[in-house]
Amino acid sequence: MNIQETKNIPEEVSKGLSLLAKDPFAQQNFDKLSKCVFMNLAGEENNTKILDQLNTEPLTNELFNLILLFTVQCIKLQLMEIEITTNLYDYGFDQTIVDGYIKKFTQFKQFINDPDNAIIAANFESKIGFNYLVDVDWQQEIVVSSKYANKVYQEIYKIQLHTKSTDTKDKDIVFKCTLPQLIEINNQLGMMVKNIESSSDLKHLK
Repeated sequence: MNIQETKNIPEEVSKGLSLLAKDPFAQQNFDKLSKCVFMNLAGEENNTKILDQLNTEPLTNELFNLILLFTVQCIKLQLMEIEITTNLYDYGFDQTIVDGYIKKFTQFKQFINDPDNAIIAANFESKIGFNYLVDVDWQQEIVVSSKYANKVYQEIYKIQLHTKSTDTKDKDIVFKCTLPQLIEINNQLGMMVKNIESSSDLKHLK
């Protein structure tokens, strides 16, 4: 893997995690230290209990700091779980470690998306400003006639994409299309998914 091609993650973080991925200490304690990272990010006070238990190991602070920097960057850049999974696999971590980290990351995202935790979430505000999709609604409408024709009977589909911005503001994207147009959109999305799945970056997810 070319470290510089790891999208959005600083090279020093990617390189550091790659070097430690197969280290016995990292493999044994990655889950504990990632738990410690999320506990510290979620709490008002530092929680060093796990770190204190491992303080005799020389790699403890280095691995903790790498996981912390990686996690904060993923949150700020609004990386999806599939993107994070890809990065961790590319670094060389095995499925057990990746699955455990993704589970904690997902739980943490749910935590900071809670309105009660808005102050904590503000610490991870992204400067990119991409909206992310949270839900999709659709409605079928049937046009049976118009002022130009008595009989039309055309199916129209109203699609509403519910998105949320980094400042938690809701923004809906609404458009209408015919059935052939909807089928074409579906086909294009299907081709996009196939192209993504066949890319080398996701070969380990097949």
